[in-house]
Amino acid sequence: MSKFYFDSSPTSSPSPPPSHRHNASGPDDEDEDDDNNPSTLPFPTPLSRSAFSNLEAPFSPAEFLASLRNRHQTLEDLRAELRARSKDLEKELVELVNRDYADFVGLGGSLQGGDGRVVDLRMGLLGFRREVAGVVGVVDGVRREVEGLRGRRGVVGEGKTLAKNLLTLSYRLDELSTLLLIHPSPTSPSASTSTSAAPTTAIPIPDFDPGESSTPGIPRLSRILLGYLFVTRTLLPKLPPQHPFVKTQIPRIEAVRKTLLLDLDSALKEARAGKDSEKALVLLGFYADLGAEGEGVRVLKEGGKVGK
Repeated sequence: MSKFYFDSSPTSSPSPPPSHRHNASGPDDEDEDDDNNPSTLPFPTPLSRSAFSNLEAPFSPAEFLASLRNRHQTLEDLRAELRARSKDLEKELVELVNRDYADFVGLGGSLQGGDGRVVDLRMGLLGFRREVAGVVGVVDGVRREVEGLRGRRGVVGEGKTLAKNLLTLSYRLDELSTLLLIHPSPTSPSASTSTSAAPTTAIPIPDFDPGESSTPGIPRLSRILLGYLFVTRTLLPKLPPQHPFVKTQIPRIEAVRKTLLLDLDSALKEARAGKDSEKALVLLGFYADLGAEGEGVRVLKEGGKVGK
């Protein structure tokens, strides 16, 4: 007897009760044998390929089994049917490969007339590679040249800065010598360059009348001290100590310091004699800036002894 299938959709109408089926079959013995024979029972419809054809979404066994909730079939029968379906797919795949294999193998031999074009493309690529190599060589040469020019520019800039600082040192020392009435000799290297290389920021020189007082006042001493500190704390650290010009200026710097200390000594003695404590404190601060606090204390002690 051929197989027949029953509808497994959820909208199928319920089957009649067993008693109705028995009554409908009649008392015929052959019909009773058919009902008791398992081979005459209805089979589930074959699994549709649409359940496995959606390649975009991953296959979920749980969702697949949940979709078969109205399918009256045991798990063993379902497993057997899936195995049979897998074997059928393997056979179809083998047949598909065997059918197109000969055409695929002969594809390489069917291509003709492209060797010359490949050779032309290869020659063009080789020529382009040589051109690129030439451009790279030119760029490297320009890069090395630019790096060399940048190095020379840095050296020139350093030399320019050094020359500017040396001229500033010479001019500052000339100003301090003028303020302290220290006149350099005509053969001094600073005397010939100070007039032509004077910077724009000069120390203002206040009017000083020797007839008014034997010692310079606080403003004049303050300006001299600031100029000296600028030379020793700002300019000299920027200059190489072994430079010949710097070596020739060291005696001038020492002379400025000695003369400034002498002027401070005179001013402090005068303030001590006039009992001007405020001026004395300012002058002691000048000594501290010069790092000569001991010299200031010594002058005060000597002034005290003379006063007694």
